[in-house]
Amino acid sequence: MANLDNPQGFYLGREYNLEKQEVLDEPVIYEPRDLTTHGVVVGMTGSGKTGLCISLLEEAALDGIPTVIVDLKGDLSNLLLAFPNLRPEDFEPWVDPDQTRRKDVSVEEYAREQSKAWRKGLKESGQSPECIRRLREAADWRVYTPGSEAGRSVSVVQTFAAPRGDLSRELLNDKVEATATAILGLTRIDADPVQSREYILIANLLLNAWQEGRDLDLPRLIAEVQTPPLRKIGTFDVDMFYPEADRLQLAVTLNNLLAAPSFSTWITGEPLNLATMLAPGEGGRAKQLIFYLAHLDDSQRMFFLTLLLQELLAWTRSLPGSTQLRALVYIDEVFGYLPPHPANPPTKIPLMTLMKQARAFGVGILLATQNPVDLDYKALTNAGTWFVGKLHTDRDKARLLEGLEGVAAEQGTLTDRGYLETAISSLGNRVFLLHDVHRPDPLVFQTRWALSYLYGPLTRDQLARVVKDRHAAEGTPSEPPAASVPTCSDCGARPPANAKFCPNCGAALHEPGANSAPAATGQAPAHVPPALPPDLVQYYLPVDPSTRDAAGDGAELVYEPRLLGFVEVKLSDRTRKIEQRITHKLIAAPPEPGRPMNWMDAAEFGGDVETTLPKEEGAFWSDVPKTVNDAKKLRELERTLIRDRYEGGGLALFANRSLDLTSEPGEDEESFRDRCRKVGARLAEPELQKALKSSPSAIDRIQESWHKKTADVKEVKLAPRKSDIRVTHFGLGWAPFWRPAPDGDLLPAYHLPLPVAGDETAVAK
Repeated sequence: MANLDNPQGFYLGREYNLEKQEVLDEPVIYEPRDLTTHGVVVGMTGSGKTGLCISLLEEAALDGIPTVIVDLKGDLSNLLLAFPNLRPEDFEPWVDPDQTRRKDVSVEEYAREQSKAWRKGLKESGQSPECIRRLREAADWRVYTPGSEAGRSVSVVQTFAAPRGDLSRELLNDKVEATATAILGLTRIDADPVQSREYILIANLLLNAWQEGRDLDLPRLIAEVQTPPLRKIGTFDVDMFYPEADRLQLAVTLNNLLAAPSFSTWITGEPLNLATMLAPGEGGRAKQLIFYLAHLDDSQRMFFLTLLLQELLAWTRSLPGSTQLRALVYIDEVFGYLPPHPANPPTKIPLMTLMKQARAFGVGILLATQNPVDLDYKALTNAGTWFVGKLHTDRDKARLLEGLEGVAAEQGTLTDRGYLETAISSLGNRVFLLHDVHRPDPLVFQTRWALSYLYGPLTRDQLARVVKDRHAAEGTPSEPPAASVPTCSDCGARPPANAKFCPNCGAALHEPGANSAPAATGQAPAHVPPALPPDLVQYYLPVDPSTRDAAGDGAELVYEPRLLGFVEVKLSDRTRKIEQRITHKLIAAPPEPGRPMNWMDAAEFGGDVETTLPKEEGAFWSDVPKTVNDAKKLRELERTLIRDRYEGGGLALFANRSLDLTSEPGEDEESFRDRCRKVGARLAEPELQKALKSSPSAIDRIQESWHKKTADVKEVKLAPRKSDIRVTHFGLGWAPFWRPAPDGDLLPAYHLPLPVAGDETAVAK
């Protein structure tokens, strides 16, 4: 037969005569764009399903079509085991010792057998080793191992990104539902959309952030669980719907994920961004992304796959329309991720949406399963191509025929149920029925020989070895260059590129070889506020935009913990009928351990405060000193505020009893006397005008009299009683500062009042 190293389309094998049980010479060439209407591969273990799917993925790579491959069992990573020279020594490291013992041959002998088998299989399929070489040259394989460093690391806590572009409320709700369910799935918390408080709270936090165009990550979400930027959920106040103490328990549960050493590998590596990951590689080669998930438990797989599907959906919608196959998404063994009604895992909605919408953008979805009864056939009626192999039971066959009839009805084509039933019952190993709505009739074919060595599922250690060997042979790094990914010297994590602080431990990051100095003392600020007890009152000073210019370009925003108190003081003199009410807004640094609080060093600040977490993107938060980290300590400090700063103190004012005038707080004596002279001159004017007309000689006397009245200024001391001093606000205050440089001085980013002459004497002891 003709050489099929470079066919026009996907070469899948040769037609097969079921009646005679023989392979025909006619090659089966599949049109790639038929996959824009998606495909399904079904077949029991041993049917050759994995070999067919690997062949499909090889053909996509040969044709320069980028792929996203979800490897749930570990056998799709066999795509990296492509040996152009087909030498026995290439196969030798992958010989299974159990097989050599059963066959009673040495490892070397078995490797020679495998080398011969691959040469023979390729020749019978009309291919040559040159095709393997072309595959190695065409494909740019990237193996990602979320939660592990066996392959490329993936940072997933930065993936709760706000959807970009126009998105209907229905689709936004779908994304919220899937993400909330996936997050809670990691914690083993039931995520019932109606009954679960945890689900409803997290869903509302996600929805609120995304409607505002804000991205969230897991640390930020934990902070918002503690201090929600929402007043109500439904008709209930947030604290009534989900009390603070209960929210703290949820925050602790989520924080345990971040705190667990095993989770550190989930927050390092490349962000899950398909636009970047699928960008053409060196020489314009198409990327083939393999997401190896075999090492994860069920909840972790569900979590990651949900986020990956959401990212696929967002990336797909960003593409222009196309009728050609622009990219292929393959999920191996989709059992449990697209189940029939009423099961509704978080992967189901984004998968169904992709099946409905991706075709318009040239993105094909290919799914594989052993058991057809485990799939939602309503979703799969969107699949135009079915590859059907040998099945387990008659029930599987019946359900499959039902699905094919549904596909035919959906696509407006006809199906011969009798032929399909007979054909499916007669299938053998590596023999498949191809039902493609773009073809006039179904056909049966035997799959071609795979170019890659079908070793079987790779363990994590084996995968790490093959990735390392592959990159060593090609001279390419297995991870992005170290210069773009700073390494944390404290915990060894590799945070995302351009990060300045480690999201795992909070330590400052430095480029390799850099001469920058480490943080002076204490823990470096993190991107989220530290967790604090729910009964500890917290306030947040708003950022004053007018302070931004003074900080300069590149300045970072840092929230520092301070003590904050609003004190209302009533000062009165009943005899003179004088009363003043003054509110002092005070901010002070927390006391050092073992030292008393000095409230006389507290400063006044302007503006107001907020009780909800600020939404400043990229801000850092410093740690809270032990002297102010619980409510009991703050209550003690509140008592010292009244005692130390205000008890026995007073206000010095100036009074003019003749004019019934009293100075304002902060008004000095000269300013008050000047005001008295102006008031006296105004009051004397009518009397002087009258004397000018009737008795001019009285003018000097009138002026002298009014001069004495305006000069009648005396100092008055107003002392508050204890009952006249009231603290209206007190708690931990988060004050924003600008940090122009990593080791530079902090500049206040909150509102500072203009100085008033005499302020230093307004309140004195």
